[in-house]
Amino acid sequence: MISTALKFLVAFVMLFLIFGIFVQHLFSKPQDFKKFICKDDKLLSLVHEQASVYTQVESLSCNDAEGMLNVRDEKKRFAYIEH
Repeated sequence: MISTALKFLVAFVMLFLIFGIFVQHLFSKPQDFKKFICKDDKLLSLVHEQASVYTQVESLSCNDAEGMLNVRDEKKRFAYIEH
């Protein structure tokens, strides 16, 4: 009796975890790089699309050169983003 109940409990937990992973996969989206702008050598990220609210990304600076967003961190590492 107890082993049957444990089997159902384990099966229920596994289904619940699989459903949670599936929902997380559906709702998680990669960050769109077109939501970044460079203003006064500070990298700004779009927080809310409808109100055009931006926030500064900490410890990153940038410059905009010929359609490329050049992002660098405190250790002078670079990343190039086309937009």
